[in-house]
Amino acid sequence: MTARYIKMLWFGAAAGVLSGCLWPVPNGLMGAVLGTSLAAGAIWLGRRQQKQGAEPTRRQIMQAGLVSGLLGGVLMAAVSQACAGIELYDFGPPALPFWAPLVLGILYGPVVQWGYSVRRSSCHPLRKALISTCLGCFLLKTLATFFYILVFENGSNPSDFLLDSAMISLSGAVPFALLWVLAMAQSDPAWPPPAAGVRRLASTAL
Repeated sequence: MTARYIKMLWFGAAAGVLSGCLWPVPNGLMGAVLGTSLAAGAIWLGRRQQKQGAEPTRRQIMQAGLVSGLLGGVLMAAVSQACAGIELYDFGPPALPFWAPLVLGILYGPVVQWGYSVRRSSCHPLRKALISTCLGCFLLKTLATFFYILVFENGSNPSDFLLDSAMISLSGAVPFALLWVLAMAQSDPAWPPPAAGVRRLASTAL
């Protein structure tokens, strides 16, 4: 089982790297540490489910999301600061203050863990997890980018940079969510879970 958990961490890191392949430094590295941290949260939830013999509670999902998101945020902020001033591309993501990746990680954690956890009650766990996680990350990153530009960069035309925010989200947050869920589906020992509808059908037949 330990080998499976290590595999989850590696797959989470690989998903993060691939999602930031347009700008491996710093986005790929930041995606790697976030993906690994969120995989650790998924491992904890899976172990809780195994010990309890029941699905994790909402409180446990939020706890796992906040802690894994905080860890990922701290590591992303460290990577961002370590890579500050490195000019590798003619265009790419702007330099961010230390607190921005930290806050983003804390927000990402609950969204991703919740989106990933809803699979447990679905007859189509992979589809449900992909839709929930990708949509949640898209909305989160779009709104976070929008307000960051509005407040800290004095954006003068909200309609223009709302579209820009959505495009940034589509090029970063959505690929991350998509690849991370697929990586977990291939490596999580708790996947696929029994769907609620299938359990009810089986109990009725008995």
